[in-house]
Amino acid sequence: MTQQEIADALTALVQLDVDAVVAYDRAIAVVADGPVANQLALFRLDHQRHVVELSRALLDLEVRPPQAQPDMKGTLLGSLTGLRARLGPEQALRAMRVNEQLTTATYARTLARPLPPNLLELVRRNDADEQRHLAWLERALDERIWSQPSQSPGA
Repeated sequence: MTQQEIADALTALVQLDVDAVVAYDRAIAVVADGPVANQLALFRLDHQRHVVELSRALLDLEVRPPQAQPDMKGTLLGSLTGLRARLGPEQALRAMRVNEQLTTATYARTLARPLPPNLLELVRRNDADEQRHLAWLERALDERIWSQPSQSPGA
C-alpha cells in the first residue's frame, strides 16, 4: 500500500468511529438508565479511544486526521438510530447492531489490506473491540436483556 492509501484507510476508520460515537450518543440518550445504557456507554468509550489512536497514527504519518464530527453519513446514521431508539430499548439495540455490522465489515476490509505491522496491530485491536460489541448486541437481543429485572449485561 502506498502512504496515501494507508492514510485514506485510516481516515475512513476515524470517520467511521466518529460516526459510531454519534450513534451511541443517540441510543444512550433514549435508553433508560441502567445496565444497557451503561454497556452502550462503555462501547462509546471504545469508539472514542479508536478515534484518538487512529488520529495519532495519522499524525505519525504526517497526515492531518479528520475533525471529530460526523459527516453526512454519520449524521444520517445518528438520526436514524435516534428515531429507532425512541421506540424503546429493543429498537435502540437493533439500530446499534446494524451500525456495528457496518463497522465490523469496514474493519474487516481494512484488515484485508497490506498494512504495516504497527498499524495492522492497531486495526486488529480495534476490530476485536468491534467484534465484542457486535457479539454483545446480538446476545442482548437474543436474550431480550432490557426486559430482565436488573441483571448486569456484561461485555
